Amino acid sequence: MFLHENIILSKLFTENTGDAGYTGYNSPMDRHTRGREKMEKKYGEVESGSATIVVRGVTFRLREILSRWMMDVPEIMTLDGGTLGEDHHWIRFIDKDDRCYVVFEFNGEFDILSEMRADSLAWEGEDFFASRWR
Repeated sequence: MFLHENIILSKLFTENTGDAGYTGYNSPMDRHTRGREKMEKKYGEVESGSATIVVRGVTFRLREILSRWMMDVPEIMTLDGGTLGEDHHWIRFIDKDDRCYVVFEFNGEFDILSEMRADSLAWEGEDFFASRWR
């Protein structure tokens, strides 16, 4: 019965997402492992962005931006940020609790428009176990 349910879920996932590479149980992690490639393609390599972001003429440090979302906590390690277009910005950080790299895109009102995550173990490989923030 379980195998049959897994096949049905696989078909549903493929139909709804177009991801023909879905392999059942392992697929969610597989999608996380591609997160680094997608993240670096859109936002550049880690720490290649800025340590401050100008939002509507005001310069903010990354921690100040996180504090607007009540996320200025020790479990969050800021990395970089930048501007994608007029009134469209991004910030990248490590969520130590969830063990992943995260990018939020936000507007000038600091409304979060989108979120991208990449698993830190998949990102760092063996270096994960000697990581400075683990």
